[in-house]
Amino acid sequence: MSPHTTPDNEFTLIAHRGFSSDAPENTYDAFDLAIEHGFNNIETDVQLTADGVPVLIHDDALDRTTSGKGPVAAASIAYVKSLDAGVWFEAPADGVGRHGPASYGDSFVPTLEEFLDRYRGRVNLHLELKSREQELSAKVAKLVDEHGWHKPDSPAGPGVSISSFDASQLWRSKNTMPHLDHGFLLRRITALDCELAISIGCSGIYPNAADVTLEDVQVAKLNRLLVRTWGVRGEADLRRAKSSGAAGTTVDWPLRARKLLAG
Repeated sequence: MSPHTTPDNEFTLIAHRGFSSDAPENTYDAFDLAIEHGFNNIETDVQLTADGVPVLIHDDALDRTTSGKGPVAAASIAYVKSLDAGVWFEAPADGVGRHGPASYGDSFVPTLEEFLDRYRGRVNLHLELKSREQELSAKVAKLVDEHGWHKPDSPAGPGVSISSFDASQLWRSKNTMPHLDHGFLLRRITALDCELAISIGCSGIYPNAADVTLEDVQVAKLNRLLVRTWGVRGEADLRRAKSSGAAGTTVDWPLRARKLLAG
């Protein structure tokens, strides 16, 4: 199925940083929990360590989600791999993840290569190029090719697509991975942003769920751009995203989202 022909009644829930409401974000625990509950569309973030290894972490600093300190870009892969990436996390009492003290004390920051090897053929990966390093896209492209990942044949995957908020990073990525779908992350769709996305070679444009409108989605569709949203904070954002005509959204709590939309 073409990315431009998603049925109107199909709304894809993408587990944001894995099932990140109920397990530590961007870890095997969060990815595995999403898959366990039927969510094989998974979003994660990639950036480079000081020695050029692509790792899956959202923030540009290690402090919030690991036991480490300082910028990711200043840390060696050896240091990053020595860190605990789960001890900070406290699962919600009504969640489906593990509970109790140090429930996720064995979590760690995965490398992109580890992810691609572990989940090949199992998930549809929505990979955000999080940092602006000029060599990031080339390193990602090399690993994607070596591990045999490809463009998904349908919204269910398996496969990989690329996104970024940074137009220059998207341009580099599209030139190194022209066979993959790319999406432009931004706050709200405008006609000029659609023109920019098309000039880069993107097939998608991804606005914030709180700002998306039916009219914006129609503008994108007229430009043959797939729309999916991000930044869902609660039920109102989720319903707004779906009613806008977007093809899907990232969400931290995919199980609750599925139940809400089914109700």
